[in-house]
Amino acid sequence: MQIAREAGVAQSTVSRVLNGGSAAPETRRRVLEVVAKYDFQPSQAARSLVGARSGLIGVVIRDLTNPFYPVMVKAMERVLHEQGLRLSLVTDVMTAEEGLALLRREGVDGVVFTSAVQDDPLAQRMLGHDIPVVLCHRTLEGFPADQVEADNDTAGRLAAEHLLDLGHRRIAMVCGLAGASTAQQRGHAFRARVAADADVSLTEIDGGYDYATAYDAVRTLLAGAEPPTALFCHNDVMAYAALNAAAAAGVSVPRELSVVGCDDVPLSAWERIDLTTVRQPLERIAQVGVELLLDRLENPDLPHRHEVLPVEFIGRSTTARV
Repeated sequence: MQIAREAGVAQSTVSRVLNGGSAAPETRRRVLEVVAKYDFQPSQAARSLVGARSGLIGVVIRDLTNPFYPVMVKAMERVLHEQGLRLSLVTDVMTAEEGLALLRREGVDGVVFTSAVQDDPLAQRMLGHDIPVVLCHRTLEGFPADQVEADNDTAGRLAAEHLLDLGHRRIAMVCGLAGASTAQQRGHAFRARVAADADVSLTEIDGGYDYATAYDAVRTLLAGAEPPTALFCHNDVMAYAALNAAAAAGVSVPRELSVVGCDDVPLSAWERIDLTTVRQPLERIAQVGVELLLDRLENPDLPHRHEVLPVEFIGRSTTARV
């Protein structure tokens, strides 16, 4: 209302200018001068004036080279499309400041984070800008937002029980990103289950949810005096790295080394990979994340919700008895 009053135009005219609609050159100039005067982001000004939504939802992704994330993005886009909404993608190419500026400039109605980590700078900064946030796939303890994730504790336990049932006693775990809830939960559950068997040795190495990092770590591990007979990788990408590292080292899978992943992205079922893994309901996690955000937009005062979705063990050909 302040912009409209100072520019001497109707609120609808201001909204039209800010959203790229038609307006007389002199009218457009006056509106934009007032916007610049108060350093309004166009999206903020439009919302404050007419309470309008942009129909745009921000989605923050860490690494699009990981096949996990395109599956989630496609599922989100499908739900948004059905609601007549669009998606704006922010990746780790941007800094937190750049990502925040983009999301504000585009006037997103809300943001879904798919890869938040502990003390995530962008997630923390979003809280101060009155834009609804949902954490999807990864969660942050005490973060005031709706959250949805897979049952990562059960995922870690299922992987451990499978390898123990096959008789493995020298086991290694290729861990994900230290600040990620998925890595923390899967690691804790796997570690606890393995520790229940006194005769099992567990080695932990850092894979960082990254193919190259995991590949180098597994090559070093397999070159040791007593290499493990089984690996649990916190995601499928690191499991692919482990399979290739084993092949490069001349270690036969599964005869000499069993490998278990976690996620069950579509590639894992391909015949040449055929990875034993723990399946997350990837599409359902994405769908619930968007649904939580849309509910939040309709009912801002709803209590925050935390959904945990079930996982499933998928046995394939990369594991065998010792």
